[in-house]
Amino acid sequence: DFTVMSYNILADDLVQANLDLYAHCPWQALDWNYRCRRILLEIQKWAPDILCLQEVQENHFYQHVYPVLSQLGYSCAYKRRTGNKTDGCATCYRVCRFAEVSVSALEFYRPETKLLDRHNVAIVMLLRPVAPRGPSTEALGPLLCVVNTHLLFNPRRGDVKLAQLAILLAEIDRAVQSQKARGMSCNLIMCGDFNSVPHMPLYQLITTGQLNYQGLPAWKISGQEDLSYRTSYRRLFAPLWPCSLGVSDSCQYSTVAEDLRNRRSQKTGLSPPWIIINGKFFSHILRHGLDLESVYSHVLPTSGLPEVTILHSGGGATVDYIFYNPRRNLVADQGGAGGVLGEGLKLTGCLSLLSEDVLLSMNGLPNLIMPSDHLSLLAEFQMDL
Repeated sequence: DFTVMSYNILADDLVQANLDLYAHCPWQALDWNYRCRRILLEIQKWAPDILCLQEVQENHFYQHVYPVLSQLGYSCAYKRRTGNKTDGCATCYRVCRFAEVSVSALEFYRPETKLLDRHNVAIVMLLRPVAPRGPSTEALGPLLCVVNTHLLFNPRRGDVKLAQLAILLAEIDRAVQSQKARGMSCNLIMCGDFNSVPHMPLYQLITTGQLNYQGLPAWKISGQEDLSYRTSYRRLFAPLWPCSLGVSDSCQYSTVAEDLRNRRSQKTGLSPPWIIINGKFFSHILRHGLDLESVYSHVLPTSGLPEVTILHSGGGATVDYIFYNPRRNLVADQGGAGGVLGEGLKLTGCLSLLSEDVLLSMNGLPNLIMPSDHLSLLAEFQMDL
């Protein structure tokens, strides 16, 4: 058994830059020193075995957050957003439960690709469970791939979000496949602020493994706002990104030559559809081979009201997730998702979220009890060793 927490802790620099979103908050609820104490108390209360934090201001991480977490028995990896951004992601794990195999800090900013001009990041970490044995620990298997990201916020740039997600899925695939080549199975946890609401196209790509994006409005990819009233808006058409990016439509790393060769070999098939542009064939379907589900159902079981993970003066929504590869009682095909990700994880419980009306009755977020404009997500899993 192990627990995973995902928590966007709201960087102080972002509070100061967007004070209009927090005009409803008492001044103390916005004070970083107060919020930091509450954040660390919440982490200490639940004591997750794996902790994925977003919007962690770099100086606050090294001065305030990491010193406490290290005393609590955590090892951490931090990645600041690129450019002039001051916040980033931190992935932490309890060293008495896991040992680090590898860690990859991923930058989505690619100056050579016009689409990828935003400064978001991710961390992909491979962990191995350990079993206490006297003063030392013994490593166990299978491995666990832990992913932590914060995708672009801009509700109108679903094309950028899809490209960032595709790079992230390609990095996950590379990490998992590298262990598969060594005969090791690898389960997957993917956490973060995806800036997309449930059941919209970006969410569908993650949970179904497929998305036909041809002609979709860019704002509809994440569903954060409805711009259907406009007479014109950006639409998505293939190819979404150039071959030079080195990421295929299957969300895997590839060379330009491999990508073109795959397109030539598959263009006569019925699936996926192909579009011819200047004599070249492009698919308008994105795919991946990772079998993923959301820990949360996005609807509260007792009231039927939508769960929310974020609330400020701009409104409430679900944008934060913990995705995982579930244990299935199926025989995996060779090369299929089951073959890649081993036996899967069993979800045994999660910390309930709240509805928007309950949070509004508490004067919204952040407040004197809840120190961020996001709620923390917490899930418990079982993994066969």
